[in-house]
Amino acid sequence: MKVISMRNLVCFAVEGAIFIAIVLLYLSANRGGRPLQLFSSAINDEKSVPISDRMANETTVTIFGAANTTEVSLNMLSDTTSVRQNKMGFEDILPLLQKAATDDKTVIITSVNEAWATPNSLLDLFLESFHIGKNIEHLLSHLIIVALDPKAFERCKVLHDHCYQLKLNGVDFATEKVFMSEDYLQLVWEKLNLQQQILELGYNFLFTDVDVLWFQNPFKHITVYADITASCDIFVGNPESLRNSPNTGFFYVKSTDRTVEMLRYWREARNRFPPNHEQYVFNMIKHELVTKVKVKVQFLDTFYFGGFCGHGNDLNKICTIHANCCIHLDNKLHNLRNATAAWKKYISIPVKDKKRRKKFIWQAPRPCMPLLTRH
Repeated sequence: MKVISMRNLVCFAVEGAIFIAIVLLYLSANRGGRPLQLFSSAINDEKSVPISDRMANETTVTIFGAANTTEVSLNMLSDTTSVRQNKMGFEDILPLLQKAATDDKTVIITSVNEAWATPNSLLDLFLESFHIGKNIEHLLSHLIIVALDPKAFERCKVLHDHCYQLKLNGVDFATEKVFMSEDYLQLVWEKLNLQQQILELGYNFLFTDVDVLWFQNPFKHITVYADITASCDIFVGNPESLRNSPNTGFFYVKSTDRTVEMLRYWREARNRFPPNHEQYVFNMIKHELVTKVKVKVQFLDTFYFGGFCGHGNDLNKICTIHANCCIHLDNKLHNLRNATAAWKKYISIPVKDKKRRKKFIWQAPRPCMPLLTRH
């Protein structure tokens, strides 16, 4: 009996060693070495489920229902994470992500320079929209503002708790960057570099340009089915159609191996379409991302996520308004102030009157470019 027991013990030890070897081999082969996939890929690949019913009422939520498992797997990755941070050059953002993230490790990201962050400029309007929006003020606790220069960083710290300075040697991002200028192009591609780092650290993000007003909770329109959910300049009616014209000024990405590869593929595609901004390149390669990288893409209806290119006409339904199709800071400010005034007028209407009316038509701003309005 003792011999048999010893044999069983030896067999058990060998089998355990083989199992450990297989796991280690999987992790080394798994791109990015992210054990998070071992625990949460089945959850993340489920059919469409509203991301954040709880997010409208709570400051921290568990979107995918695997917060504890995620914590364990990320702790296992501490050494690997350090290597990635040094490689990408954003080693100081991790503590900020940990403070701002929801339970499921989701953050909201925007970026500002000195021109956008000065008093009465875009940042003030952006933050005000959270305060006057419908039950979304608590989302500010999950917002990280990326400052592109020291003065923007100082202004951010006066207004907000979670500020991060993106340091780029030899580049001055303090002044207004005109659309398609050399500095503008460098700025948008550097932001994409930072976003890739956030994904590699295991965090989901919703990126929003600072010229986007938030009026209602956007997360109720985003599903875990998609790897990336993007707003549109033009929406053709089908959220899965690649005929939609995406706008990367407002998009959500969940952290998976596919999305890390997507960001890498997207950034490398820049050389194939010079000189162009990241939104144009994304539009050019979106079919490749679906067929080659296998990402699942969802597009947001402009009826709910509108802008000056196209928008809905019912303030009951509108979640965000983006100053797209609008060039120059003064024009953007003029239009967004008009949109803010329209929203304030809407929220001042008594509840009983709101219940009697089916729609709240508003006059969208016009001075920038011609608009395509959906009814």
